[in-house]
Amino acid sequence: MPRKYPFTPILGWSVSRYEKFDLCKRWYYYDYYARKHDEDVSPQDLTFLRSLTSASLEIGNAVHDTIATLLHRLKKSISPIDTEQVLSYSSSLVDRAMESKIFLEVYYGQRETIDGADLKDRVGSCLKNFFGSRWYEWLTGEAIPSRSSWIIEPGDYGEMRINGLKAYCKVDFLFPTTEGNLCILDWKTGKVDHPRHRRQMMGYVLYARDICNVAADEVKAVIIYLSEPNEDLESSFSEGELSEFAGQVAKETQEMYRYCEDIEENIPRPKRFFPKQVGRLCAYCNYREFCESEPEEKRAVTCP
Repeated sequence: MPRKYPFTPILGWSVSRYEKFDLCKRWYYYDYYARKHDEDVSPQDLTFLRSLTSASLEIGNAVHDTIATLLHRLKKSISPIDTEQVLSYSSSLVDRAMESKIFLEVYYGQRETIDGADLKDRVGSCLKNFFGSRWYEWLTGEAIPSRSSWIIEPGDYGEMRINGLKAYCKVDFLFPTTEGNLCILDWKTGKVDHPRHRRQMMGYVLYARDICNVAADEVKAVIIYLSEPNEDLESSFSEGELSEFAGQVAKETQEMYRYCEDIEENIPRPKRFFPKQVGRLCAYCNYREFCESEPEEKRAVTCP
């Protein structure tokens, strides 16, 4: 059985958390702390801005949801997949998002509207690349006998430990191979970025080692780039690389700890300690409205 950790409030490192921390401390604060600790913004406004979506995010959501549904279907039945029906299902997910969600690009005036047909085309293109890949052929053939052991988008947050430190690494799809090893597949619908994604893959390997109690050399992690046909990234890692990565995680965790008043309870320092990084990144931030309405800060406050 996979290992489960009891809840603790201390913050946990993840690739996405540290990336946001590194890009803009104020964005990080609004995402992770404002709901409980910021008296300057209303919970309603915060909830609304947090709920804003984007075209690229909805493409990723539709593709991931469609593939997860398809894998659950394969897990139950080996009858042939109707790919046109799958594409129709993905279109319905886009329609649902267009009807129920507010897009950041429209809310902040970057676009007048979102082209739903374009989103459907881009989602469909990703899924067609998936259907044409060696991985789809393998999943619907050689991998079928082990389908009862497939783990498809686990319902938890992917909590694990890296040298004793809390971390999160949520996998898309994990399953045993015929050789008795584990394979983790991760779908990407955005740009190809080997250095960034290879770092993420090291997290997947350490996740499998900790949660599934397997040796690192028994885990294969693969990034599948669905925005491009037949493009994927498969890597193996030496113990030295994994040790170096674990050291980097410890360093980055300590950086984030410095912005906590109480590390064990994950209580942040006041908002003024989280400076704005004004620039092109603001175009992608849900909380731009808060920063634009705040008075200019006289000086940045540096964490000790």
